[in-house]
Amino acid sequence: MRVSREAVALVAGVVLCIAAVTPFVLAINYYDWGVGLMLAAPVFVWLLLQAGKKLERWARNEPDTDPPDPDYPDDAQ
Repeated sequence: MRVSREAVALVAGVVLCIAAVTPFVLAINYYDWGVGLMLAAPVFVWLLLQAGKKLERWARNEPDTDPPDPDYPDDAQ
């Protein structure tokens, strides 16, 4: 039985999100200082999105570089 990279990346992403978001949300909910974590929430979400992009690139076996700028297609190496 062969498991596709997309399925592995999807399961890894879901596990990562559950493992990261659950303690973060519980800290915000149960501790008085947890309200201060709301300031870190945008950075936290951005980091999860970046991890998801890296997992997607790994699943599709794409290079880990930024795509070329569509405004300047001639600048691509």
